Amino acid sequence: MSLIKVAKTGEIPPGTMKHVEINDKELCIANVGGTFYAIGDRCGHENASLARGKLEGTLVVCPMHSSKFDVKTGKKVSGPVLELAGIAKKFSGCPEHVRTEMSAMFEGIAEAQSSIKTYDVPAYEVKIDGNDILVNV
Repeated sequence: MSLIKVAKTGEIPPGTMKHVEINDKELCIANVGGTFYAIGDRCGHENASLARGKLEGTLVVCPMHSSKFDVKTGKKVSGPVLELAGIAKKFSGCPEHVRTEMSAMFEGIAEAQSSIKTYDVPAYEVKIDGNDILVNV
């Protein structure tokens, strides 16, 4: 492992994240109140880019299914949220057989999703050198 420059501090304002690719690794660099963290950028559930999600304090919320990961450790804090509420409403103008089939389809998707294990993501050491963000990869 070695420290590699991945970004400038000014590129990632507090409360935001940035996707970077370095040495065949995809990283999510997060700025939490002026402290920078680096974790793997691919969700441990279904591979979505975490940098495209939301940063809530030190937690990254996956944009696909809302799994949460701690940017300090890469550990999964909570698994995916498979929300079915409101699906029926989206099809309320459709014939009954369409509503029934769509409801069954989404319930099947939620059941299949619930069996997919969500893994922690790797965390990387970050150092700041002047305005450079360096990550040990």
